[in-house]
Amino acid sequence: MSVKQILDIEKDIKGLKIQGATNVAIATIEGMKIFIEESNIPDRDAFYKELVRVGDKLANARLNEPLARNGVKYLSHMYKKKESDLQPLNDMKQHLMDYCDEYLFKIADSKRSIIELGVPYVKYLENVLTHCHSSTAVAVLKGIAEDKSTFDVVCTETRPLFQGRQTAKSLLEEGISTTMIADNAAESFLIGRGSVPIDALFIGCDQITLDGYCINKIGSWGLVMAASVASRPAYIVSPLLKVDPQIHKEDIKIEIRESKELWSDAPKGLKMYNPAFEIIDNKMITAFITEFGVIKPGEIEDIVKAKYTWLFEE
Repeated sequence: MSVKQILDIEKDIKGLKIQGATNVAIATIEGMKIFIEESNIPDRDAFYKELVRVGDKLANARLNEPLARNGVKYLSHMYKKKESDLQPLNDMKQHLMDYCDEYLFKIADSKRSIIELGVPYVKYLENVLTHCHSSTAVAVLKGIAEDKSTFDVVCTETRPLFQGRQTAKSLLEEGISTTMIADNAAESFLIGRGSVPIDALFIGCDQITLDGYCINKIGSWGLVMAASVASRPAYIVSPLLKVDPQIHKEDIKIEIRESKELWSDAPKGLKMYNPAFEIIDNKMITAFITEFGVIKPGEIEDIVKAKYTWLFEE
């Protein structure tokens, strides 16, 4: 079995060569598929336990990645549902591969649904500000821009890794008028003191609680607060597959990244603290644009319990 391939995936997730919740989830599922294809473990139970261990290890390579962890949970749910029917090991492996592909389809299909259901709701907007990089948020912005003569997006640089450049490139490729600003200028833009008047804030997120708090790139809280002060809507663009049903806001642990990201040759004795994400309070969020439509934070729990019942299995 290609253990090295799986270890390389884990290393790339930890080392940020694989970034973004969707990409981490896809990499986790692909790592599980490699194990299924190449494992020589003959015992069905031992094989399944090792598969789940591999999935959990990849999905937990970094904090705040419930989309990946929920993929492992989905596979476990489907396997337990059909376990008694999967007697030959080869038959079992084929079904497990199918479950992996089903989850990858769910990720892709959720994005399609977000665009289909979300764009008509926000099509009226003329100028939007976004922070960091969310491929799903960018897809919605592209949908808003379609068939419009004027539509402007302002994006932050997003230090220290400059993910905003990826957002800018994606928007420019679609011919969308795009302005990049320093992170520290974003709040001024949102309250109407920038070069582009902002109608709304659009950001993605990495993790969602059942009561509608979410976790996104550091700097997001200040932007949502500024939008609230300026009476501008703040939309979180995300599939509810990122809901973590086991966690409450007070239990959330934020990923702290290496200090060298901030200053690789810093003076000796300098203390640095580099959180990757922060919590956005549910009361400041206008709505989530999801695969089930545009919903309020307080509606998340009921919708997730109705649509993704498998998330609540032990």
